[in-house]
Amino acid sequence: MVICMFEEISFPEHEYASIQNYLNKLGYCYTTRVYKEIGKYKVGELYTAPWGDVLKIDEVKTYRKVSDRPFYDEMNEDEKIEIRKYSEDLGLPYEFIRFSKSTV
Repeated sequence: MVICMFEEISFPEHEYASIQNYLNKLGYCYTTRVYKEIGKYKVGELYTAPWGDVLKIDEVKTYRKVSDRPFYDEMNEDEKIEIRKYSEDLGLPYEFIRFSKSTV
């Protein structure tokens, strides 16, 4: 038996069920990364989710304005404020990352 260890990708615990739901229904999901996590996740690389799935990074896009983010209109004000606080307000970019479940 071969055991593979991948670096973990973190998510807020209250988002676990929602992310798993998107992965099961659509086969992919998105996350936004700011500040110290810019450049951390690479396209094609595999990461372990906190709930045990192995996730593959499919796409990473960099933005500077929160209003340029895909699905901006679907975000609530708290989410917009949180991203803006650690990116746009500091003059820093943020990353919008698409990932899917891997079948390693």
